[in-house]
Amino acid sequence: MKALKNISLIILFCVFLIGWADNAQSSEQPGENVASRWEKIGFADAIAERFISAMRKRNYSFLVEDKLESLRKEIRDFTAKYQPTQMPPARQEALLASIDRYVSDYFLNRPNCPDDPEGAYLKFRDQVNTFKWKLWLALIRTPHSPEQFKQRQIQHDWLREFIAKVPIRPGDWRPAGVSPNGVRKWALANLEQELADPLSLLFDPLTNSQFEVFKQWMKRSAANGLSHTVTNIPARAIGARAHNHADVEKAYSYPFDIELPFKDEVRSVWGGGGGAGTHLAFASNAQFRGRDVFLDSHGYRQVFDIVQGILQVSPEARDGATDKLIADWAQKQNKGDIDYNDMTASLLALRGAAIAKLKVNNWFEADRVSNAELHNLITENGRTSVSIKQLPPMNGPRRVGVNEPRFFIVVQNSDGQLAVIDLRTREFGQLNFVSRLR
Repeated sequence: MKALKNISLIILFCVFLIGWADNAQSSEQPGENVASRWEKIGFADAIAERFISAMRKRNYSFLVEDKLESLRKEIRDFTAKYQPTQMPPARQEALLASIDRYVSDYFLNRPNCPDDPEGAYLKFRDQVNTFKWKLWLALIRTPHSPEQFKQRQIQHDWLREFIAKVPIRPGDWRPAGVSPNGVRKWALANLEQELADPLSLLFDPLTNSQFEVFKQWMKRSAANGLSHTVTNIPARAIGARAHNHADVEKAYSYPFDIELPFKDEVRSVWGGGGGAGTHLAFASNAQFRGRDVFLDSHGYRQVFDIVQGILQVSPEARDGATDKLIADWAQKQNKGDIDYNDMTASLLALRGAAIAKLKVNNWFEADRVSNAELHNLITENGRTSVSIKQLPPMNGPRRVGVNEPRFFIVVQNSDGQLAVIDLRTREFGQLNFVSRLR
């Protein structure tokens, strides 16, 4: 009996020790364990490591190991340049967790979106620079003043009340695993995550004029249903922050009032599309990204210049709609390389330019063709026109990888400059192509 009592005392003592250890561990401040790890490798290295780890999950074929390592160094050096001398562990931990969500939600290809590796390839640097811009905003952030905190709370409360009232449409999109009755709950949870995310453009209060723009855009989004409205919040926030004025119609118009932590210029704001999360389009990536162009086909002619883009043709040349009038106009203006003639479904070379079909299937293959090879192709197979009849009209928007006829051409203008153009099916009476200057 005495032995049994001793065993019971030993068990109770062990339970006490285990409980004491658990309480000691739980009494640590959130982020202390993470912070101790950062002290060993450095905060900038931790940010870079988290970004690269998340990027690996994207499985981009163009991000080979040496490019990943170069990207890691870029993000590490950028963070080290702007990181504050003191950042609470909980704030550091929140920022690290935000990176995982950011890469998943903003970089092509996003969940529930069609696979578009070429879009990811062309827009990648724009998305990296957008991430660096948002990371910079988080790194230089100072505690909100009482006035800022109040303004932020007012804006967040308005958004909560607004989302709670947006109607759910019968065909509303919903994430996998969310039942029709769970869309509202999912939407509100999604909103709270956005508001608490340190990389969100709503983490800090908008100016009064910016918030007015944001509200108007949110009201427009609501016409498309709850799911669309919630997932469109980042696009509306970046549109509101693009300018510090209350002109809703110019929210996404160039030039932009966006301060950057590096030397560059914002050329446009892309609200998504093709699986891309909302991001800025920068001058530094303009040539690589190329021009995404839609040419109308309503009986009048349009001229494209591989350097300047779409040109405004004079009414007398456009309304006459003859090959000679267009050619004479381009020669007189000393610009314009391609004339799109919808009536004959063809592209016509202007001012001594030449066109040749390029036998590649995608941009990865096209970029492996050297300029010398393209010049040779023009010399051997260049012509003054190319038929696009193999691109049948599509009754609806472009869907990546679904019934999407396309082919590539190379254009050499009279100055010897080259451009590779990806011609795609016409949508709603339009010819869509991406032109990239070499």
